[in-house]
Amino acid sequence: MTTRPTHHGKPSSRPSGIRALLSPRSLLLLLVILLACAARETDARAAALGPTTGDGTPPLSSLVIRDPGLGPSLRPVSEGPWEGETETKWLMDVCEGWQRTWQSRSGEEAQVVVWRCPDSRDAATLVWFDVFDPDFFRRSTNSRALPGVWLTPEVRWTKGARSQTGLFAQGSRAVRVSLRTPADGRLDALAERVTAMAAQQTGLVPGARAELKQPEYSRGMVALLTMPAAGYLVYILPWRMIRTRHVWRRYRVRRGDPAWRDVSRPAFALAALVRVRATFRVFGFFVLFLLVATRNPTVEPVVMLTVAFLGGWLLPGRSRLLKQAWQPRPVRGRWDVRGKHAWVVRVCALVSLLLYAAGLALFFLFYVAQMSGLGNSPLIDGGLPTGRYLQVESPGQLMVFVVLAVVGLGAGSSVIVLSGLLMFGGVLIRRLGRSYALRDAEAAQQDSAEPPVLYLRSFTDDSATMPSSAIARTSVLERASFAWRQPFEEITVRHVWALGPVIAASHPGDTRSRSDIGAARMRLGRNWQAEIEAEALESRLVVVGATPEAINEGLLQELEILGRNPSVPVALVLAPLSRREVLRRWHSFIDATLTVRGPGAGQPSRFEGLRAHRDDVSGALVLLNTGGTEWRTWGARRRTEFTFAMAWGEARDVVASGRGTQTGAGSPMAGRRPR
Repeated sequence: MTTRPTHHGKPSSRPSGIRALLSPRSLLLLLVILLACAARETDARAAALGPTTGDGTPPLSSLVIRDPGLGPSLRPVSEGPWEGETETKWLMDVCEGWQRTWQSRSGEEAQVVVWRCPDSRDAATLVWFDVFDPDFFRRSTNSRALPGVWLTPEVRWTKGARSQTGLFAQGSRAVRVSLRTPADGRLDALAERVTAMAAQQTGLVPGARAELKQPEYSRGMVALLTMPAAGYLVYILPWRMIRTRHVWRRYRVRRGDPAWRDVSRPAFALAALVRVRATFRVFGFFVLFLLVATRNPTVEPVVMLTVAFLGGWLLPGRSRLLKQAWQPRPVRGRWDVRGKHAWVVRVCALVSLLLYAAGLALFFLFYVAQMSGLGNSPLIDGGLPTGRYLQVESPGQLMVFVVLAVVGLGAGSSVIVLSGLLMFGGVLIRRLGRSYALRDAEAAQQDSAEPPVLYLRSFTDDSATMPSSAIARTSVLERASFAWRQPFEEITVRHVWALGPVIAASHPGDTRSRSDIGAARMRLGRNWQAEIEAEALESRLVVVGATPEAINEGLLQELEILGRNPSVPVALVLAPLSRREVLRRWHSFIDATLTVRGPGAGQPSRFEGLRAHRDDVSGALVLLNTGGTEWRTWGARRRTEFTFAMAWGEARDVVASGRGTQTGAGSPMAGRRPR
């Protein structure tokens, strides 16, 4: 403490420096000053909204009309700050409002709300979303008497009441005028009365009215939306028809032969049943998604889910046709694959999913943005989204950010091309990852208790493809892709795998770390003939590609092995080629098989029975021999995955019935190596 004399000549003690500021009296004085400042700020805000203000800004209350001009029966009932929520609350909540409401004894009610926003774009955005509604399906009209004043569709309430609303943005203010009248009130000229209220209101609000653009389905927009369909019809569909012409061509079938089975009709029924079941399942998942998203478990969605369950799971599960012919086994790899390529499988799976999701989201978000009219909204300035509304602080703002970013990409053609490239790249990367995850023949047999199915083919047939059913494809990405062709081997394998794991020899010159998607591969040594014979004796069925491009020495030696082991069931499959090419290759194959010797001296080869099928019709799909020289044939008028599935389904039944299960010395497990 310091002492100094006072003017009375006596010493006085006073705090100094920081101690003086921290004294109780100083703190109390500081608290009083802060409370006074807060009260002054509150008074200033109330003055800006209320009837008086001390600065040059007119208060909001002075911008609201005092009399709606609809007759003396309307009397003011309420006035004050707007306490409701605007349609843009999920995007921005920066506008302050003042409302004034009138009512009459007959039940009519009029209301005017004026919002003051930071700038004119905020006011225009508030009105645009309120006029056109977040679902973008309301068709509001621009008033002819007052251009810029938008009249929303008339709303009909219960008991006959109706209401009409008009909105406009003028300067940095947004205005909404509304009128509601009961059933026994003045229902005529409702829009004209609202327009009259808006005309009075425009005279009080400073600034120029904003010119809002309504979402219109103009010729350019229609052309944009129909461009993918037109491009598909003009470019993709003709190319697809050319590539899949064998599917639409009619092949010849044999009639009146008990050993020749035409599966055209049951295959047609199978295709219809599979597609109807898939439709019910997709519908069920869609209803379930809506039910979870809306959290409104009413009677209607529950009934729809029940119908979807019956049509998608319960009733098809009792179909004998599905149980017999439609058992596609996806040619999957192992997610838990180990080794130096394990990371490739996981990375490809993740990248493919992200690419496809990005392409799909880009495609639909752009269309939603264009159809909703966001490209013409105040959120877009000069074709680009304004930075003010790209502040991501909520899920709603995140969605706006993504949609506006998509709109900012520009031309629709570039968006469609980019979307297609992303989805196509996702599918290719997914298949690349699957090729690294496929199991080899030894691992596939260890994972199954069933005897294997040996697939013998010419290596030139590995490039054969055919149109596939999207429902039978392995992954969800492939089912949702536009790649309609798949390797013929992959389609054959997924319909034969129900008998057991399908194994095949690798190409001798193939040194890749990954495998082609199809049968599980095994690498053969120099004594490959003995290895093939051992595998054939252990197999439940041997499938042979009977339409090779050329007959080589290796295929002839494999046929010799099958010729001297008549107890091994053999199935011949004819590839999806043109009628002329099928017959040409089939004749060459039969000529080669007729040179095969039998199991012993004087005993005919099993292939001797193919003489009766030399001039067979072109519609043959699968031929089966389970002993002797007799061959059973399944064919169809068209070559589709469903006809092949039907043929393989009936052939599987014959093999599984017991006539084709014996191996080697007649025992189901004879000669089988321990796994």
